[in-house]
Amino acid sequence: MVYINPESEYALIQDLFSKIPKVDSIRTVVLNVSPDYSSIVAMQLAHHLSVEGKMLDLISVDVPYPKEDRLVYKERFEQISKDFKSKYDKIILVEAAVLSGNNYTWLTQCLRDIGYDDENIVTVSLLEMTTSIFKCDYVGEYVDSMPEFYWERYNIHWD
Repeated sequence: MVYINPESEYALIQDLFSKIPKVDSIRTVVLNVSPDYSSIVAMQLAHHLSVEGKMLDLISVDVPYPKEDRLVYKERFEQISKDFKSKYDKIILVEAAVLSGNNYTWLTQCLRDIGYDDENIVTVSLLEMTTSIFKCDYVGEYVDSMPEFYWERYNIHWD
């Protein structure tokens, strides 16, 4: 297990954000993937990338835990993303930790299916498992074991 304390979380966020280029704050949206874990990073990124008082839109996207069926989550994402092309030129997906990479794989495919190309889909993760099948564009740190954040509490879905 990799333990992330408040100080290391802050340092990782600051380092990660220094790597991400500025974007059009009106035509870009931040997708807060797995908001029960990623909201701290996603909200701070939306503020960090804001320009002249215009914070990026921030939309939460629920994804399945390892033993849950993806279909319900995929259908829900397809519903919320149907108007994206008329509002946003660029999509930034943000997760606190990309573990297997399965969720980013199907989410980016859904975005391609509605007309986004890879240059307009930006993937960000504070932590990424070295074994992940999905490789993010911007990563704070690569890890070899399951991360645990200082703010986490027991969650039966990880049993």
